[in-house]
Amino acid sequence: MKISGAELIARCLIAHGITHVFNVPGLGLQPLIDALRKHHNELQYFCGPSETAVALMADGYGRACRKPAFVNVYHASGTALAMVGVTTAWADHSPMLFTSTTTSRKLARSDGYASVPRDVTEMSRQFVKWDWEVPSADRIPEAIARAVAIAQTPPMGPVHLAFPADLYLEEVDEAVLHQTPLYPPGRLRGYTRTRPDAAGIEAAAELLSKAEHPVIVTGNDVAQFEAVDLLVHLAEFLGAPVLGEPYVAYMGFPNTHPLYAGRCSSTHPLLSQADVVIIAGAELTGGSGAALLPPRNAQVIFMTSNPLDLGKQTWADVGLIGHPKENLRELVEALDTKPRKPRPQWAATVNSFVGAFRSQLKVEQAKPASTPYDSVTVPEIISSVHEIFGPDAVVLDHSTTGTSYMLDMLPLDNPQRYFGITGRASAQGWGAPAAIGVQIALPDRQVVALVGDGGFMFTSNSFYAAALWNVPVKLIVLANGGWHDVAYTAKHSRGWTDEEIREARWVAEPKVDFAGMAASFGIEGRRANTRAGLNAALAQARDASGPFLVEVETDPAATDYYVRWITR
Repeated sequence: MKISGAELIARCLIAHGITHVFNVPGLGLQPLIDALRKHHNELQYFCGPSETAVALMADGYGRACRKPAFVNVYHASGTALAMVGVTTAWADHSPMLFTSTTTSRKLARSDGYASVPRDVTEMSRQFVKWDWEVPSADRIPEAIARAVAIAQTPPMGPVHLAFPADLYLEEVDEAVLHQTPLYPPGRLRGYTRTRPDAAGIEAAAELLSKAEHPVIVTGNDVAQFEAVDLLVHLAEFLGAPVLGEPYVAYMGFPNTHPLYAGRCSSTHPLLSQADVVIIAGAELTGGSGAALLPPRNAQVIFMTSNPLDLGKQTWADVGLIGHPKENLRELVEALDTKPRKPRPQWAATVNSFVGAFRSQLKVEQAKPASTPYDSVTVPEIISSVHEIFGPDAVVLDHSTTGTSYMLDMLPLDNPQRYFGITGRASAQGWGAPAAIGVQIALPDRQVVALVGDGGFMFTSNSFYAAALWNVPVKLIVLANGGWHDVAYTAKHSRGWTDEEIREARWVAEPKVDFAGMAASFGIEGRRANTRAGLNAALAQARDASGPFLVEVETDPAATDYYVRWITR
């Protein structure tokens, strides 16, 4: 029996556990779309208004599911538009099976419609774990099997396959496929929970058993691989304060825990006293504020799933390479065999700092709006979201200036319900389409996304996809009137005047009607500029069966707190 390339792709996706497809349709893709449609019971199909939108939707899906979706875009221009989704997936280790439909083999290296001068995979090569332009239909099973396995192996990330357009209609005899090593599909299963070296675990446990002032810096890997409970156990065993990175894709530690001590930076009073620092899955991205390095005299235990991360941002006196959960589990088990070292003086120091830290947060939360007009402060927005949607809502944060408040003030007893974006990704416009992807991945949970108005403008049309597919995501736009973090820096660090900022068009004049924009998409929307109005709007959003947008007039004073937060 003969099988077309398009049908083979669909069968291979199903065999390897892929259930969701994101795509922008094109005429040359019709054979593939037909094959996917034929298997609609196994493959859920979602299109969107642009390749940027569907790639970022797939990134959000991959974060929530910890498995890749299948993304297919058309030729050079579609691949270029989708690249922000690929670079973000690379930066934040989101699994993604990204594919391009490229020039047919007959027209390769010649000009034609939406042509590619060489290989379209060259465009993404530095941002993907693996890429391949599949040369013939009989190699499709191998390509998809390897791509899925590579994307899901820690550190997870995107892969890029290219399918020449004529590959979809090429037929191959199943007898020929049976002679290839990876057919029938589904016979490539990797077991990837690699364990760290036993000698390294013993060396780390020995350092910690003697430490006087241990500190933990946590990052994305801990939550992504569901190891938060192990990190909590480790912190409590050591009495070690836990610091988080300024921008995270996943929250690695409950911010309500008495050992949570806020944002990591070299000037942090507890980190500056540390003699042993555990860096658990943190990237320590530089260039976005105060330096993040531990003190030079501290011994560093660096945990990572990627050997390329060793020495990239900091030194590692003990480098533990392995699956993030196995690294922590084995270290906890090794420490459990050692006597617990009392550290009463360090405990008092940590408790004193955490108490002062939480008192200052209360001061910030109580500050009134600074504007002469009605507006809502970011702490008020966070409090209202928590009150109205409750502690089980999944929160996606791309509020930028609001992130400084979110990470410390939104009660996250379960940090697994938080999704953000790292400094390494720094992708404007990520929030709205990613939130749609997270909601698609978690249909039984309520996803609430907070986005800044400036960032939302980059991909605002992507919210139309929520209307197309009735994805019940709730979007809160923090409308502070423009790119206030950029304008703030220009004014306070470069001496710009308010008039010069207006001339640069860094303020939203004319004002954008985000609630009206949502209405034009067929999505319910409300505008609020008081706390009472916000609570009413959020309650309406919560009770709505479909997508909903709430536009909040936000106090620009959040920028001042944000700048202090990233530089302290």
